[in-house]
Amino acid sequence: MRKISEIKHELGNKIAEYKALRAEGKHDEAVAKAAEVKALTQELEEAQDIERAEKAAAEERMGEQERKEVGGFSFRKFIVEAAEGKLTGLEREMSEEGSQEARNLGRTLKGLGIPYRVLAAKRAAAGQSAGTDADGGYLKETHGPSYIEALRAKLVMQRLGARFMSGLVGTVSFVKNSKADVTWLGEAATTDNEKLAFTLSEMKQRRLVVTLAYTKDLLNQTSKDVENIILNEMILAHAQGLDAAAINGDGTNAPKGILNLDDIGSVAIDTNGGAISWAKVVELETAVSAADAAMGRLSYLTNPKVVGALKTTERATGTARFLYEPGAGLNGYPVESTTLMPSDLNKGTGINLSAMLFGNFQEVIIGQWGGLDLVIDPYTLKKSAQVEVTLNAWHDVFVRHEESFAAVKDILTT
Repeated sequence: MRKISEIKHELGNKIAEYKALRAEGKHDEAVAKAAEVKALTQELEEAQDIERAEKAAAEERMGEQERKEVGGFSFRKFIVEAAEGKLTGLEREMSEEGSQEARNLGRTLKGLGIPYRVLAAKRAAAGQSAGTDADGGYLKETHGPSYIEALRAKLVMQRLGARFMSGLVGTVSFVKNSKADVTWLGEAATTDNEKLAFTLSEMKQRRLVVTLAYTKDLLNQTSKDVENIILNEMILAHAQGLDAAAINGDGTNAPKGILNLDDIGSVAIDTNGGAISWAKVVELETAVSAADAAMGRLSYLTNPKVVGALKTTERATGTARFLYEPGAGLNGYPVESTTLMPSDLNKGTGINLSAMLFGNFQEVIIGQWGGLDLVIDPYTLKKSAQVEVTLNAWHDVFVRHEESFAAVKDILTT
């Protein structure tokens, strides 16, 4: 199979040739070129799938002893020793590997690297001796949790159906094409020029920065529970940063979030905003359906204020049937709530308005490149005996079809 870079180069040329033929009015040649673009698009997707599969297979081939060793990596020990300027043992070995991994990805570390395979390493259950059946061998997890798995579990977007692609290398390309026009014609009649529009989009490395602080008293503890507290705080902050970008990223340094995409459906309540109603809920669904995009894992995403309004607003006065009833969802669709959904929007004279999304969240792809870059700073917060940790990770967010979503951004909840 050809290299991904070669396929991308040829695909870019074919798209340019296709556009030129359209501009010149060469219908038959444009149709033939469109077929070549589609074939190359399929080849590119297959090559990228194989690359990811090979990487996953390589991880699975990792020996059990190596898994055990990598699974013993301690974030607490890493932070403590890095603050003292003297990494030792496995943490030093993995830091060196993380630096090499960063170089391979064309990245300059700000601090110390933690390679992807540490984040993906499987851990056995803690608190028991897995070597003895009576002491816990029967409870041993051969596919236990890892940083990556825990990160996915904490992502609101993933719970809604978004796809998480980890261990990426280089750019990941997607080709979008418009729908072909279909026309009924009489015998010997001619059609207009081919009207397909191809767009080559790429996911690329974008740096996500998270800053946390830990007291030296906490870091000096050796309890496994303390290790989990540190790890969970890092993962939760990391997940919130990713969700925030996927929902409402401005598209400058961060990815462009769903709410800021140009081609999602739009539903307005009033000039200055207003209360959510059954009619507006249905209108959101209609906007997606009218774009032929009502498929996949359709769900609602909003904030706790709107959920409260949905639970206390009747579909029609005096019916005692509310817009959102736990167990029944919102018009039969699941509802997910997060404070990352805006509740401070303005419209006209309306302030502190909220947003709600409806759509197929399987169209959202969250990508991750490599491992982590941790900058350990024991000086900035030294007066309060804290160590500041800045986590750098590389991600991007891509929505395959923007018309799969519709949003209302002027919900008054108080």
